Formats: sequence, C-alpha cells, structure tokens
Amino acid sequence: MNICTTREEMLAQSAAWKTTGQSVCLVPTMGNLHDGHLSLLELAAAHSDKVITSIYVNPLQFAPSEDFDKYPRTQSADLDKLAATAICDAVFMPETMYEDGHATKIFPGSLADGLEGASRPHFFTGVATVVNQLLEQTDADKAVFGEKDFQQLRVIQQMVLDRHLQIEVIAAPTLREADGLAMSSRNGYLTTTQRAQAPALYQALQKAAESLYAGVEVAKTLSTAQQDLVATGFDSVDYFILCAADTLAPLMELKNKSNLSEGDTDGAVLLAAARIGDVRLIDNLRV
Repeated sequence: MNICTTREEMLAQSAAWKTTGQSVCLVPTMGNLHDGHLSLLELAAAHSDKVITSIYVNPLQFAPSEDFDKYPRTQSADLDKLAATAICDAVFMPETMYEDGHATKIFPGSLADGLEGASRPHFFTGVATVVNQLLEQTDADKAVFGEKDFQQLRVIQQMVLDRHLQIEVIAAPTLREADGLAMSSRNGYLTTTQRAQAPALYQALQKAAESLYAGVEVAKTLSTAQQDLVATGFDSVDYFILCAADTLAPLMELKNKSNLSEGDTDGAVLLAAARIGDVRLIDNLRV
C-alpha cells in the first residue's frame, strides 16, 4: 500500500497504473474510518483495478463557528484499517491541498440550497471544491460516494456532469448497524442512552415510507414522523421531507415508480436530519 503525500507522487503512481491499462477508483474520506468507509473500498475494488483512498480534513467545509481543529484525526488507526483490507493500493494524504494564493472555488447550484445547505450554506462549496481538487490530483477514472449523504452525492454528480469530467461516479448503498442506524463518524459522539435511541431515525423513515405506500397524504406522513422522533428521544428535527431524487425539490405526492436501483436519479427520496443531544444525525430512504 503506497502512501502519497504530494500531488506529484499521486499523479506519478496513477500514471504508472494507467500505462499498463489498469483503471483507478478514488474513495474520498476525511479519515476517522469505520466499516461504512471500508464498504466503499470494497465497491471501488469491484469496479476498478486499483483503489486510492484519500484522507484529508478539508478546511473549506468548516465555517468559522465550527471547530475544524477538533475534528478527529486518527491517521495511524486509519492506515492500519486500510492495510488490513488488502484492497487499498494507495493512500493519498496531501500535506497541502490549496497552494498559497488559491482563490478558486466551485459554487454548486440549487441542489445545494436547501436541506444541509440551509443550515451550513458554506458546506457544499467546500465539498465541491475539494472533490474537484482530489479528482484532478489523483487522475482517477471513477470515484465512490455513499448514498447516506444523498445531497452530497447529487451535488458531486451534477458537478461532474456540468464540468464534463471524464469520471464515473459510483453510488454506494448506506451501510447500517444491526439495529438500522446508518454508520457514521458522528455515532461515536452518542452516549449509551442516545445510541439506544438513535435507530429511531431510520425506523421513522421506514414507517413514513409504509405510510406513503398506504396512500396517506405526504404532509400528514411527514408531520407524524417528526412527532414520532421527538417522542422517541430526539431533541429536535431539522427536516423530514420527501424530495425528487434528481432535483431534490420537495414533493407533495408520491408517484408510482418501480425497478429503481442504487444511484438512480429517479423517483423520490425521504431525507431527514435530527438532533439528539449535541449530535446531529442524517439519513435517507429511497421510495
């Protein structure tokens, strides 16, 4: 497993693979790896000859009020986990991503306006900018992004489309704990009591989907879901909404669709963000 710390090292490694006809897939991360991240590597390996995992805590994703310095940095443990998979061929840990004087940013359009973008208006500009940098600095043919961060996935898909980037974006299904809680670095901040309550978020999404399939009107379904979350221990709900999967525009009715597959920008998706104590959890469910 090669470790590259500069753009030049990473591009040289990628070029060496490509000269022998091998395809390269990137799995971007900010470290603090868990099984959800490792499942992305498995998907990358199934779609390419060589897998690159990037580890970089991106400062552009953090507002001045958010503590960039406190974000967990677990480099040694992360490298051990990647080595143990035996499928990560290179780790890109850039010493610097933005050179002195770097001023260009990528501003996503309407896909980034609501949901996560409403509470963190800076966030998706930071995401789009760093992903663009990573794609250029690894020269990957493909990249894997998890469906758990559905809005982020759509922002990246749209960026790749708009910029005519010659890269395939692969959507990875959400990996869940046995009780349904979506795997996330944020789960480590939950207390024992909160961890026991947290699966209620996915349960609320499942119950809402069943309600919609039963013909209950969207507004009533979403209102009931929010009430249920508060009743099960969540302190507040930032949003619980039904959106079009392609545009993320809010929907007030669920049309009958069939044969949807992971990553399709068709149909609808239930998206939720809720707070339990100081921890903010997000999740989604395609419907």
